[in-house]
Amino acid sequence: MVRANALEDNVVLYKTVNGARSPLDIVGRKGGYGVDVSVPANQWLGLRVEFSGSRFRVLYDGKQLFEVEDSTLSNAGKVGLWTKADSVTLFDEVIYGETE
Repeated sequence: MVRANALEDNVVLYKTVNGARSPLDIVGRKGGYGVDVSVPANQWLGLRVEFSGSRFRVLYDGKQLFEVEDSTLSNAGKVGLWTKADSVTLFDEVIYGETE
């Protein structure tokens, strides 16, 4: 699950196992909590996760922010949309699967 947070100005990639959510470590960096980046309110922004095997790439507004490596989930999972607390979030062009 990837989250862009306008209150904290960051983007974080998480995994959820048995209902427990935890942030994933960024490749080349141990610890920390995602990437600090401006997430302005009231603007359309692109947020994308690409994955191959155990490698996940997070792209924000068309630019790669970071990659993570995690092999916890080896089988197919689920895709969903999530918003938190008092956030007002709109989703458009949700695409799952291979794109050209």
